[in-house]
Amino acid sequence: MTEERAGSTVRGQQGVLYNLSILSVGQVISQLTNLAALIFLGDFLGAHWFGVVQVGVAFMSYALIIAEWGMMSLGIREVSRFDEPRQVFDYARQHTGLLALQAVVVLGAGLVILPHLPFYQHAPVVFLLYLATVLPQIYTQNWVAMGIERMVCVGTSRIVRSLTYALLVLVVLRPAVGFAGQPAHHWVPIFFLVAMAVSNLVVNIPLARWFGRFIHPRWPQRTEAVRRWRETGTVGSNVIVLRVLFNIDILLLGSLAAPAVAGSYAAAARIIFLLVVAVEVLWAALLPRLSRLAKSSRVDFLRSFNLYLGLVLVALLPMAVGGFLVGVDFIDFVYRGKFPSAGPVFQVLACSYSMLAVAMFLGNTLLSEDRQKMYFLPLAAGSLTAVVGVSLLAPRYLEQGASWAMAMAHGLLLVILLIINRHKFKAELGRFLLWLVPALAALVVVVELLSSHHVLLRVAAAGLAYVLLAMRPVRRYQARMRPTAADHS
Repeated sequence: MTEERAGSTVRGQQGVLYNLSILSVGQVISQLTNLAALIFLGDFLGAHWFGVVQVGVAFMSYALIIAEWGMMSLGIREVSRFDEPRQVFDYARQHTGLLALQAVVVLGAGLVILPHLPFYQHAPVVFLLYLATVLPQIYTQNWVAMGIERMVCVGTSRIVRSLTYALLVLVVLRPAVGFAGQPAHHWVPIFFLVAMAVSNLVVNIPLARWFGRFIHPRWPQRTEAVRRWRETGTVGSNVIVLRVLFNIDILLLGSLAAPAVAGSYAAAARIIFLLVVAVEVLWAALLPRLSRLAKSSRVDFLRSFNLYLGLVLVALLPMAVGGFLVGVDFIDFVYRGKFPSAGPVFQVLACSYSMLAVAMFLGNTLLSEDRQKMYFLPLAAGSLTAVVGVSLLAPRYLEQGASWAMAMAHGLLLVILLIINRHKFKAELGRFLLWLVPALAALVVVVELLSSHHVLLRVAAAGLAYVLLAMRPVRRYQARMRPTAADHS
C-alpha cells in the first residue's frame, strides 16, 4: 500500500449531518424492504414456521454478537482517531484476525450447545444455518468504513444486503420450495447468508481500492491482542447483555410456548424493533465525531450530545404515542388479520422499544467517553428483569405477558441511565421537550377525530399535524444548541 494510493483522503471530509443523512437513506430503504420480506414470510410460512424462523433469527443475533464481542465498536472508536492510512490498514488486518478466531470458537461452541436447546428440535437445519453466519461476519468490514467516515459505502452495503435478501424471499422462495428436497423454512437462512456475502463486497472492494489491497486476517502481537480483548471485555459484555433486552422475549417464547406464539409475538416485535435499529444507525454516524469531541472539547461534546438527544426524542415520542393509539389497527392491516394477538403486543412494545432506543443512546454516549464500564450494571439490571419477567408472565399470559415484562425491563434501564447521565443534560433540552407538548397533543387529537377512517390515513394525518407543529421548536432548539466549528473539524 502506498501513501499516494491511500492518501490523506482516506477519511471522508463530510459533516456529521451528511453522514447521518446517508445512513438514514440507506436505513429507510433497507427497513422497507425488510418489512416487505417479513410480511411475506408471515403469510407464506404460517404462524408455526414463521415462529421457528424468528427464533432462529434471535439465536443468530446472539451468535453474531458473541463472535464479534465488541470488536467492531472498539474498531470504529480507535480507527476514528488514526491519522495515517497505514495505521488504519494494519489495525484492520489485526482486528480481522481476532474476529476470525472468535468466529471459529463460537461456531465450534454452537455446534456443541445447539442440540441441547429446547427449540432446536423444531428445525435443526435452520438453526445450524443461522449459526453459520458467524463466518461471513469475519469479512463484514463496515466498521472500518465507519471509522474513516466513508458512510456512502456503509449505507450502500445496508441497502444491498436488504434488497438481496428481500428479492430472494419475495421472488425466489416460492419456486425454490422443494428444490434439492429443501422446504421453505430452510431457504430463508440460506438467502440471508447469500445477502451477507454480497453486501460485504460492497464495502470490501472500495476499501481494497483505498488501501491498495484487501484486508485479510493477520494475527496481532500477543500484547496487542490482549489489550484489545481487555478493551472489548466490557464492550462485548455490554452488547451481549443489551441483546437480552432486544429479543430474549422471542427466544424464551420459543422455549416456553409453541412456535406459533413466538411467531405471533415476533410479527409485532420485528416491526417496532426498527426504532432500535434506527438509533443504532444514528449512533454509527455520531460515534466517530463524539469520540473525538470527548477527547478534545468537553463543552462541544455536551452541546452535541444534547442536540442529538433532542432530535432523537423528536422522532421517538410520536412513535411511542402513535404506536400505542393505532397499534391494533395497524397490525391488523399489515398482516391482514392473520396475527390478531399481535396488535396489543405492538401497542406495548411501541412504548417499550422507544424507551430502549433512548436508553441505548445514553449508554452509547458512555462508550464514546471511554466510560463503557458504567453501562454494564444498568444493562444487567434491565436484562435480569426481562428474563425473570418473561419467564414468569409468558407461561400464563403468552405474548401479552412477554410484552409487559420487556416494558418493565426497558423502563428500568432508561431510568438508571438517566440518573447516570443527569449531569450532561442542559436546561434547553427540558424546555425543548415542553415545546413539543402541543405537537404531541395535536397528534392524539387527530388520531381520535379520525378513529373511523383507515389506519393509514390516521397515521398520515396525525404525523403531518405533529411535524407542522414541531418544526418551529426544532429549528429554535437547533439554533440554540448548534455546536461550534470544532464539531465539524
